[in-house]
Amino acid sequence: MTTPAEQTLSQERKTEEFVRYFTSALKLHESGDLDKAIAGYRTALAFKPDDATAHTNIGVALFAQGKLADATTMQQAAVKLDPTSSISFNNLGVVLNAQHRYLEAVEAYARACALDPSNSSAFSNHGDALNNAGRYDEAAVQIQKALWLKPDYAEAHSNLGMSYWGMGRLDAAIAALRVALALNPKLAMARKNLGIVLLLCGRYAEGWQEYDWRWQADHIPFRFSYPLWLGQKIEGELLLWAEQGPGDEILQSSMIEDLLLNGLKIVWECDKRLVPLIQRSYPTVRVVPRQTPPRDMGPNIKAHLPAGSLGHVVRPDASRFPMNRQGHLKADPERTAALRAIIAPAAGKIVVGISWFSRNLVFGEKKSTKLSEWADILRTPGCKFVNLQYGDTGVERGAFTQETGLPLTHIDGLDLRDDLDGLAALVAACDQVITVSNTTAHIAGALGVPAWILVASGGGKLWYWGTETVETPAWYPSARIIRQGKDQPWAASLKVAAERLVSLAL
Repeated sequence: MTTPAEQTLSQERKTEEFVRYFTSALKLHESGDLDKAIAGYRTALAFKPDDATAHTNIGVALFAQGKLADATTMQQAAVKLDPTSSISFNNLGVVLNAQHRYLEAVEAYARACALDPSNSSAFSNHGDALNNAGRYDEAAVQIQKALWLKPDYAEAHSNLGMSYWGMGRLDAAIAALRVALALNPKLAMARKNLGIVLLLCGRYAEGWQEYDWRWQADHIPFRFSYPLWLGQKIEGELLLWAEQGPGDEILQSSMIEDLLLNGLKIVWECDKRLVPLIQRSYPTVRVVPRQTPPRDMGPNIKAHLPAGSLGHVVRPDASRFPMNRQGHLKADPERTAALRAIIAPAAGKIVVGISWFSRNLVFGEKKSTKLSEWADILRTPGCKFVNLQYGDTGVERGAFTQETGLPLTHIDGLDLRDDLDGLAALVAACDQVITVSNTTAHIAGALGVPAWILVASGGGKLWYWGTETVETPAWYPSARIIRQGKDQPWAASLKVAAERLVSLAL
């Protein structure tokens, strides 16, 4: 039988072993050897399974490796083991925020702040999560607390800039972001965000330059190792590749013509769903689908550039935007005619395509409406309404028709998400499009189809829609913007669209 003295000695040895392995793991962690650090922390936990610090450190290392689900599990274990740890709650907030679980992140950061009112990082992070949740006024209050604790906190000034951005206080946003960069000129996220605000204000020359910091801010790896194209003459082909979503790719493709007019030979790598649409529109361009890992583009490639940086070279100021192009993409005319025949509007009726939500992981919820909110629009006489909304909308459409008795034509067998060339043909078959800011909006504008785009206020307002204008001559001359008022529900914007449609349909 083990005596009490022997049991005590055994516990002391366990503690010694825990400290030895934990200390070794911490050194490995600090040196950047994350795999060995995680293994060391786990070995330490074998001697002290209820140690919260070891759990939170493993979570930090897993987060650095991009293993967000595992990191969340470890941070949740840490706060359960020690519910008094501000650091662990702050770390839990970080991993939740990175997964766009903003409301949960807000709650975790609030706990961190309450547990340690001197934790400036927690207050700044709390504000960042509130920004992401669209609660900009609340965010600014939390960030100001961080700055009261630490006035030279560059990241907090950057977060405050984004609070002002969301409030629509763009001059204040620019000023706050510049303060952040005065404190830390290499703060990539602040530079990227400054670029976004400057572009939103139409200050293109500086905006593009700062926006290029997204490569560092968002850890975007360059897919190719060719020389970077900065506008220099090249003998051979220029490779342009997209690193953003299909809507952005469509917008960026509007600059292909500028390049062709300058005699450049272009290879355009894009989302495979856009290949037929862009190839039809620019038959002299070699359009290829994006692959992972990247394919060998051949020996004739002499330079490359991410498509999101094209504006930096091609359109450095407003005078370089062509104002007379009515659509730069071309839908399949045969599919368009066939779809128009299926829709079969009665004589005198106009075909109106609608799209009401966005799947964007970061901004989608802020840009989206519900189909049930569109009832007044679909009651407009003289119109036949067509579904342009990608995704599985069958249940929502069925409930809407059952509740309102209003029909919405849906083309069976046409995948509006994966068949973007088909979506383009359907959009081209419409006389008018009404949509939130999503891929459908970009397709309508790029085709030159008349479109009313419901643009969100605050964080849901993307830079290319500008700040005040109704028209979008720089990108899509056929589009008109209906802007959501600050703190207003979508009902006001939808009412404007309904009133316009009545006038159009008369």
